[in-house]
Amino acid sequence: MSESQSSATSVAISASQVESAVRRYWQVLMQKTVGEMVKFYTYDALVFNPFSQRTESGRVSAARKEREYFTPQTSFRAEIPGQIEVQLLSKNVAVATYPFRWYAMNMEEKVLEKRFNKAVREGRATQVFVLSPEGQLSIASEHLSDIWRDATQDAPVHEHRKPL
Repeated sequence: MSESQSSATSVAISASQVESAVRRYWQVLMQKTVGEMVKFYTYDALVFNPFSQRTESGRVSAARKEREYFTPQTSFRAEIPGQIEVQLLSKNVAVATYPFRWYAMNMEEKVLEKRFNKAVREGRATQVFVLSPEGQLSIASEHLSDIWRDATQDAPVHEHRKPL
């Protein structure tokens, strides 16, 4: 996560670092940058996403996102329609809360041999960031929830959109 790292001489986490990391997180998802999602999480990070009833590790969450959203025919679009609020809890811990939306089109269910669309129209994110002594900014805990979610819909057979 080189763009959101600070130098090793930095003594404290800043709100601008956290905001930058949040924006980069969603950019990596939209750009389908393989291998980058896992770099956002601490080794023992926990993630709770809108489509699961239980938490998963950050490593498992990153692998699942890549498996579900990074296929060649799937397009993923996300936006942050409001302000990213950052609370600095200590010199190396901060919490980011913000609204988000995302749309995944033409996802693939290999077992059932079908394609479908999935969306979170009104979501809320809470991410706890930690700054390591080496200057690495990582997510230790992530909770993504939704207020309004589209029902999963079969994608039209002829739909072959290019990723944004």
